[in-house]
Amino acid sequence: MSETKLFNDFEKSSAIDWKNQIIKELKDKPFENLISKTPEGISIQPFYHKDTSEHSEINIQNPLQKMNEALPPRFWANQAKVVVNSEKEANQSALEALNGGAEGIIFVIDKADINLETLLNDIQPEYCMISFESSEPFYSLISQYLNFISAHGIDSHKISGFYHCDIIECRDAGIIGINDNDFESIAELIRHADDYPDFKPLCISSNLFHNSGANITHESGLLLSKAVEFFDKLTDLKLGLNQILKSTVFSLAVGSHFFFEIAKLKALKFNLLKIAEAYESKVNPDDLFIHCNTSFRTKSALDFNVNLLRNTNEAMVAVLGGCNSLWVQPHDEAAGKPASKTFKRIALNVSNILKEESHLDKVVDPTKGSYYIENIIHEISTSAWRIFTEFEEDGSYNHHYENGNVHQMIDTDAGKAEQNLWARKDLMIGANTYQLIGEKISAYLDTEESGKSLEAKRLTATIEHMRYRVEKLVEEKGEKARPMAQIILLGTDPVSKAKSDFAYSFLGIAGIGISSEEFTDKLERDIKLDGSASITVLCYAETPENLEEYIAKHKGILLIAGQEPNKAELQKAGLYGCINRKVDTKRFLDRLLKDLGIELI
Repeated sequence: MSETKLFNDFEKSSAIDWKNQIIKELKDKPFENLISKTPEGISIQPFYHKDTSEHSEINIQNPLQKMNEALPPRFWANQAKVVVNSEKEANQSALEALNGGAEGIIFVIDKADINLETLLNDIQPEYCMISFESSEPFYSLISQYLNFISAHGIDSHKISGFYHCDIIECRDAGIIGINDNDFESIAELIRHADDYPDFKPLCISSNLFHNSGANITHESGLLLSKAVEFFDKLTDLKLGLNQILKSTVFSLAVGSHFFFEIAKLKALKFNLLKIAEAYESKVNPDDLFIHCNTSFRTKSALDFNVNLLRNTNEAMVAVLGGCNSLWVQPHDEAAGKPASKTFKRIALNVSNILKEESHLDKVVDPTKGSYYIENIIHEISTSAWRIFTEFEEDGSYNHHYENGNVHQMIDTDAGKAEQNLWARKDLMIGANTYQLIGEKISAYLDTEESGKSLEAKRLTATIEHMRYRVEKLVEEKGEKARPMAQIILLGTDPVSKAKSDFAYSFLGIAGIGISSEEFTDKLERDIKLDGSASITVLCYAETPENLEEYIAKHKGILLIAGQEPNKAELQKAGLYGCINRKVDTKRFLDRLLKDLGIELI
């Protein structure tokens, strides 16, 4: 074999060399213009280089599977959820899911009185992960399950699973109240589960933070603060931190901000190890068990099949971030509709495809060596740690929850995200871009809001409500009742076309359709107008000289796509308004629908 070093003829380029070359290419524009900021306040550099990367140690390697040498190095349990209304029916659904590729079942329960013999009939817990989930604690059922395993002579070291019920999260959602007795029950359950090393009876979750609208750093900081609330209560009850961590499932929802969500999972592990150090406890990173759910917040009732793509993206995030367990929510259920059998199957197959076709189980950690990801992990972990320490200096998580600080933080984040969606700074297909005009959304729309500060809510919910106003009218009076707009382009130049595309998406937010596009060279009265359109939109690169005269003679609602310096004078002549990225989209469209005779619902 040749020993020729192929790269010896190439000089190494330092970070300074790259930056100087970029500045040269920019000519008179400042380098800082290439730096962008995320909603979390994290600066994204135009490039990352080994010279400026100091955080490789922060990227904790994903866990290796040690169960079977014949299996690939990475393993995560592909979970299916089964709601237990009838033990017999739930058992059949669980068996069907296991035969369909699930490696674990999460039984969703609403009572402690469950017949485990019927529920687990023909299921072999030593060969799959069996977990339970509830919106209020049923500790006696979990003890009963562990006793069931012992009574059937099953090796306790072969049992895996968890109990997904975070009592603080249940309290934050307004479902239950909690007291010291709850922590005593958890401590007792952890002791009971000591002989079941891979069963996790304690759940610490950030799902509600995420799905209520917290940004990534706030979500991560709040999770750390809440975790320490659990740790303090349980160590006071004579449990060691190692024992607590080995008995804990950390449950996180993962969104669609791909690299940041990967970094969120990595940063959590890094910060938990720092907390363990503060408790004078040495913890193996592989002892930290992370269960991931695809996000509810990122899903939409509008063009809801796009949710399948979002689910796939989020599932990949969870795997690359190092999850041990993954549940992909059926994308029709995420849009507010009861999950169908077909969509449950599709959700289950997302994880299977990531293994069997994408082979993500064959590579331990593709994120290792990425300067970009390592930098984001550092930024998120640092910001989360700062939020956590600020909370600790001024009291506990519980103190800040009762004072309303947690609510205020999340409400502020959610408000900013909603503003960015309406302003189309963040795009969501079906909601504020590439809308599917004419789709029926009433079946999926959640029209009731409880008013709780910490309430899981789809980001697109307010747009869905606006669209529903139009779709309800169409449903009652037929498609002819839908408000339509005609677009007139003065020329075929790229600027006019771009403004036309903007008008499609802007009006589509409210369910307003586009009846036709008309191309013309001059703005004249004899331009062919569509009689079915109640709105006309003008798109042009240069303002026509006779614009004010045309506006004065035009009948109906006339919009201009873009900005006009003399908008006030044009509005006096009869212009309804200008549509552009600086417009308050929600307020403008609310007024437009009202003027079209479509009232609020």
